[in-house]
Amino acid sequence: MKTLFLFFIFFALSFVSSLETPHTVEIITARGSAVFPVSFFNSGESGSYTANLRDNSPAVKLETAFVEVAQEEFGSFNLIVDNGALEKGVYFDTLIISKESEIVQNIPVVIGLESRSSEMVYDVSIDFDANSDISVISGETILSPIIDVYKLNYNNPGSNGIALAFSIYSLEGDLLSYSEEVVSVSRQASFEHFFNLGTNGHDEVLMVASAKSGNSFGLDLYQISLSNNLLLSPPETNKYSFRIYMSIFIFLLSFIMLISYLWYNRSVRQTKNWRSEIEYIKKTQFSDAAKGLRKLEAQKDVLHRAYSSRYISKNSFDSAISEIDKLSNQLKKRL
Repeated sequence: MKTLFLFFIFFALSFVSSLETPHTVEIITARGSAVFPVSFFNSGESGSYTANLRDNSPAVKLETAFVEVAQEEFGSFNLIVDNGALEKGVYFDTLIISKESEIVQNIPVVIGLESRSSEMVYDVSIDFDANSDISVISGETILSPIIDVYKLNYNNPGSNGIALAFSIYSLEGDLLSYSEEVVSVSRQASFEHFFNLGTNGHDEVLMVASAKSGNSFGLDLYQISLSNNLLLSPPETNKYSFRIYMSIFIFLLSFIMLISYLWYNRSVRQTKNWRSEIEYIKKTQFSDAAKGLRKLEAQKDVLHRAYSSRYISKNSFDSAISEIDKLSNQLKKRL
């Protein structure tokens, strides 16, 4: 049983390790200019690290391109976000970290620029549950988030219409889906959207929601991993994938049933052994017959000591021992 258990653990670890690790993404939301550190770990020897931004996005720049990091220590590069005269929205770039001309990390960087707090009239947030808001139908991925819009200043009447926009991007900045509508919000309102991403090959996507009214621009960014949900929802058009998942399910179910059966048999055997030992102890230690045998043995010992000391004759000794042996045989039959 221990061998089967170890085999199951090895199978599960191999299955999990075969899944693709999600991208490491730096997501930044800024209201005005700010500095954001991006950390990394040096698992090798001490050395100099360099960094550069691949796309040179106007929304972000590096404070310094060089840093010295000791062995087994963390280092960081500071990203300076400039939210001055740029148009509010989402910007993409990639931070490339190198050591001695060898690239050690490619980190996607997503920058969301929104209005300053003093200008914000409406803000927005994405309410998304990866367990229930991702569906796969005939191989096509459907997202169904809820967008919550909040009015921040009740005293300001604001405009009657709010431009509520919803976008889905790849981590490289490719626009995969977009929709926009004009809504009215007095204090707070929620809007549900459905987006069909089709059969796109992206494991990770970025969900962006924004609410614009005059100079007020609020947004929210949300990274979504599609690979795990696609794994748990095999496409209906691929019968071979369905068979693979069913085989895995049957294997796991059979393994659990086998472990349960072996554990039950072991418990039954242990129970029987414990009962037998208890019955044996009761018979040999606590029954009337056992008590009588111990008493006869004590009397037998007294007779031996009396005969050895010449207190009784040999005939008396032999007669008494014979009677005790008869009684002992009778009691032993009752055990």
